[in-house]
Amino acid sequence: MTEELLIRIAKGEQPAFDQLFRDTNATLLAYATSLMAGDRSGAEDVVDEAFIAIWRGAAGYAGSGSAMGWIRRIVRNKAVDELRRIRERPVFDGSYDVAAANLEDTEPKPDQASETKSVSRLLKAALALLNVDQREAIWLCYYEEKSVAEIAEIIGCPVNTVKTRLFYARKALAQSGLLCASTLVN
Repeated sequence: MTEELLIRIAKGEQPAFDQLFRDTNATLLAYATSLMAGDRSGAEDVVDEAFIAIWRGAAGYAGSGSAMGWIRRIVRNKAVDELRRIRERPVFDGSYDVAAANLEDTEPKPDQASETKSVSRLLKAALALLNVDQREAIWLCYYEEKSVAEIAEIIGCPVNTVKTRLFYARKALAQSGLLCASTLVN
């Protein structure tokens, strides 16, 4: 389906582009937000830039690999470019409150239990400690429930590289003290 939409977009069909946006925007926004360490505003900009690149470059999709993987790579590249541009690497001084206060709360229901919000903020603060490669691997593994092979295809790297990124990300999260090691078992 996504591949067909890309072919139609390459021909300049606006309705196909609109459909692709409706079908993938929420997923890509969540993905970009994870790459941007919880910066939803920055992630929205990244996704917007990615959709512009998709519109302009849909003819560049060669059909090898999944169409969604090709789109994810565009989003990832835009996120990495943005992170480099602003040289944003969250600073963690050991204080959970400082790190959590700088992260946007994207919970849809403000009246949810405080425990749920606390866990969400804690997880965001923990993910902010990771580099973009590790955050991406963790996001795809735990939030999108992708296999290591699927993650390797999406990211465009060997399976062993994905395993290494997951290992070091879990290790960093466990050492941070923000998450207990038992929650990181895959």
